[in-house]
Formats: sequence, C-alpha cells, structure tokens
Amino acid sequence: MTQPLLLDEYLPSYDHAIHVSRLFRAPPTEVLDAVADLDLFRLPLPRVLLRARALPGRLADARARRRGGPPTAEPPTFRIRDLPARGWILLGERPGRELVYGQVGKVWRGTGGAPSHPVTADTFADFAEPGFAKLAESTLVTPYGEAACVLTVESRVALTDVDSRRRFRRYWLAAGPFIRLMRPAVMRALARRFRDE
Repeated sequence: MTQPLLLDEYLPSYDHAIHVSRLFRAPPTEVLDAVADLDLFRLPLPRVLLRARALPGRLADARARRRGGPPTAEPPTFRIRDLPARGWILLGERPGRELVYGQVGKVWRGTGGAPSHPVTADTFADFAEPGFAKLAESTLVTPYGEAACVLTVESRVALTDVDSRRRFRRYWLAAGPFIRLMRPAVMRALARRFRDE
C-alpha cells in the first residue's frame, strides 16, 4: 500500500506547481543524501539566478550596515539542508525517502514580508492570513527495482487571497522562466555525479 505524500499533508491545494523527476541507477538513500547536500552555488546557472534573486536583500543589508546595523549572516552554501538558516521550516521527513520544507512570505517583494506571527510546522497547513504565499518544497525518492530510484522534486505555491494571487502572477511572469531552468540543471548535476562514481 502506498503512503500519502508528506507534501499533500502540508499543501494539498495550491495555485502553482513545478515538478521534475529522473531515474537514477543508485540506491534511494544515496540519491536523497546527494540532492540534500548539493550546493546550488557550485552550479553556474542556479548560482546566477539565486544571486539575482537575493540582490534586493543584499542592497537592504548594505544600507542597514551603513547606518550601523549588524550584517545579515547567510550560509555560504545553498543546499536543501541549509533552508532552515534561510527562513524555511522543516515540515516533515521520512528518513532516506522524503524531505518537505515550507515557507510563508511575500516572494514578490525583494525583502521582508514575514507574517505577524511565526509559522511553524504545526501551523503551516492551516495558515490563511491574507496577503501571503505559502511555499512547500518536496524531495522524494521512490525505489525502482533493486538498485535504482526515481527522484522527484516538487515545489508548490498556495496564495492566501485574491491580491496575493495577482501579485504572485506578476512576479511569476518575470521569475518563473528562470526558476523553471534550475530544476533540470540540478538533475543534470546529480546525473553527472552518479555517472562519474
């Protein structure tokens, strides 16, 4: 009997989704560990896209430092396991099989946009405050035969009201094509790693 996806427990209804899957000739736990530890800053295309997305935050940080504020510390790597240091919540995990992270914010703004009350794994599914996007990222490995697996990476976005849908739609028109390019780049990097081993 198949288990329900953790992703469906936290974000069963959504407005936007991106998913990619690929077969790997390696054990599921190896593939999950490899994708969770893959540093996107080491891949040319994702590095450029992530740096461009972070530019408004870096500019705001520079202004704050000029006024005597402390610098914002960011991890030097960009891996799935770094997401909590970047404001994401570990929503659920099935060791060796599935990881789901979530975040609530205003992705269409360069900086800021957190809800008035912190969102936790326990409150994420029911969060409905107007003006926000709920994002969930799932990494799932499914055994395929005796020595292979299918890796599926899925991102979902649920908007909490009509205004946030409108704002996200404008943001997605500009950012969506670039974000969609990152998933295949990650899959190619993982394929190279397992082919080279």
